[in-house]
Amino acid sequence: MTLDTVISGCVTYYLGSEDGLDPQRIDMLESCLGDLNGLLPELADDASEYFERLRTLASLLLEAHQRQ
Repeated sequence: MTLDTVISGCVTYYLGSEDGLDPQRIDMLESCLGDLNGLLPELADDASEYFERLRTLASLLLEAHQRQ
């Protein structure tokens, strides 16, 4: 699966769940963030903007879950 598919699936799960994220999705998001952190320095500017926003989305989702 692609990074954006996994992250958007976690967003959908979070929004539909009263309990927030489950441990599996937390692990998936953390893995995606690791991949994005490694990938972003190598991307051209036009592509990096999209993936930077994707990284922000994943980070915000994890932060929102931690505040629950």
